[in-house]
Amino acid sequence: MKKADETGAVKRADRGFAAQLGKAVAGASAMAKDTAAKTQKTILSAVDKNGNGKIDRDDFGLGDDNLLEAKEKAKKLAFAAEQGIRTSGDRLGKAISDAKLEMDRKNLRPVFAEDLRGSKDQPGQNPKMVCIVGRDKRRSESEACSGSVGYRTAVKGMDVLHLYGDCAQQLGLAFYPALSETVYYADPFQPDLYISLDEYFDCLKKARVNELELIAQELGAKRVQITFKERRKTIVAKKAKAEVSAAKAGASGTYDQSGSEFSSVEIAADIKFSGHTVPVVPKLVYFKNESDIEKLIQMRTGNSENKIESKTYRFQCSRSSGITEKEAAQIDAVLGQMKCSGTTSVSSEAQRENRTELEYRIEF
Repeated sequence: MKKADETGAVKRADRGFAAQLGKAVAGASAMAKDTAAKTQKTILSAVDKNGNGKIDRDDFGLGDDNLLEAKEKAKKLAFAAEQGIRTSGDRLGKAISDAKLEMDRKNLRPVFAEDLRGSKDQPGQNPKMVCIVGRDKRRSESEACSGSVGYRTAVKGMDVLHLYGDCAQQLGLAFYPALSETVYYADPFQPDLYISLDEYFDCLKKARVNELELIAQELGAKRVQITFKERRKTIVAKKAKAEVSAAKAGASGTYDQSGSEFSSVEIAADIKFSGHTVPVVPKLVYFKNESDIEKLIQMRTGNSENKIESKTYRFQCSRSSGITEKEAAQIDAVLGQMKCSGTTSVSSEAQRENRTELEYRIEF
């Protein structure tokens, strides 16, 4: 009931306000008409020099000759005014068009080939993550995206480059294992190479094994063994003491909560060569900054008569994987936002790399 009374009061107030507004508008209109009439009468009396009740050329003292001249001037003024209006309209239209173009550039963030290829003065900047996509209608119809090869987006704090599939290979970029509409991550050691995230860790694993095999062959080794050893997952990785109650006598003992040191051992390569005594300095990619490998090469190619015969090296796989656990967590967040997450996570793979060591035994 209260709501009905309030509604009625509001309606009555609205009708009262509308009535008052109508009266005010009518009064203002009448006043405006009266003012206009008075103004017109004043102008007429001021201009009507000959008192005939109308404005004609005699009131301005214009004869036939100067009347023609006045008409020409009026035409020129009218033309100039028209041109001024057109120019102003063109400028306004261009300003609006430029503003829209700039807004589209900021919102759609198109990327052009020169942005990626760069120049001598300013090298191109390729994000670590690349997503191959098809063309969308909005960008295809936008003038700001005309001639673009893709666009950028910021997802979870990471800059992602979306490349159109029909433009990707024209940019001098390589994609492993093949080009398809999926997500790729930059190879940490080879510029312009992008590896599918589904294949990323397996691809780098194979690449490291292949390089170590070639190193052994170039240095004249007779045998090389490459083994991956993954440490077991642990919650507590140290020995703990515990009081063990016994039925016969009290005794103290220890137990190892870490269990076996390795959960898996994989022999990736076991190769025998004929061997040679003329070692060649191999080209390094994935082990370029590895001091142990550089020292091995130096010992085999140096002038020392006391040549190395065999040695076993151990490397932490995470050091050459190119993705830290922190980066892996960010990548997973990006994939989740893009609805691209699969049956496993980059974080789990990065953690496995962190638990795995590569053992390299070489004999000459």
